[in-house]
Amino acid sequence: MTPQKTTLARKVSNFILPAMEKYYRVKYIGLENIPDTPFLGVGNHLGVYFIPESYLWLGKYHSLDNKPKMSVLVHKVFKELTDVLNLGDESFGMLDANPESALNALKSGNALTVYPGGDRENSKAFVDRNKIDFFEHLGYIKLALRAKVPIVPIVGIGGGETLFVLSSGEQFARRTQLTKMFKLHSWPIYWSFPFGWHIGHFPHISLPLPSQITLSILPPIYLDEYHESAIDNPLEIEQINKMVVETMQKEMDKLAEGRIPIIGKW
Repeated sequence: MTPQKTTLARKVSNFILPAMEKYYRVKYIGLENIPDTPFLGVGNHLGVYFIPESYLWLGKYHSLDNKPKMSVLVHKVFKELTDVLNLGDESFGMLDANPESALNALKSGNALTVYPGGDRENSKAFVDRNKIDFFEHLGYIKLALRAKVPIVPIVGIGGGETLFVLSSGEQFARRTQLTKMFKLHSWPIYWSFPFGWHIGHFPHISLPLPSQITLSILPPIYLDEYHESAIDNPLEIEQINKMVVETMQKEMDKLAEGRIPIIGKW
């Protein structure tokens, strides 16, 4: 198969990735598990707007050979910003987070990365940083079943240590209608370097702490045993979700064992 890589994405990755890898002292585990055919990558990400796990994964992927073109679903607010900057699908594969665009990408022969936990996950409190939680977002499973592609779990640790989140502010987001109007489920309270405490998603000057990041790409989870009718079966969908989350949590627990915040493992 001839890869359909985006030239600009690859050039940018090759330029920026080495600096990011050095800053975060990145370790990759399981790159050999990445399929050469379309797949649905399912990851966790933390650090509010830093989300280093996402950038490192996508940057590394774009630097690899003989892999299908990668698309990624992004939040509506972020997608509008990338459109203004002309960084849409043709440049970096960023797609509006909706089922139709996701399915079209996979059926077109692309790989796709999704982060089911959304902004609630990347705004989790520091004490919950190593807990895999997709907040009952199960659409990714239906997507994999419809597209008939495997799920590739991508477990990242360290992003939640690039700043310190006190609270995700989910109740505030609901009560102020941010969730309804902008699909924002969080309004975090957090500390970041160098100017201290911040509230919400307003942009400001801030730098991520140089937390050591490890990305572990797990073997593909094939759903061939499930009939297409499973899409309309809540019990089977929940069963698959439980399998994916437990698989990722087991790996997360392994990565977290003996880890020192920011420093990582000796």
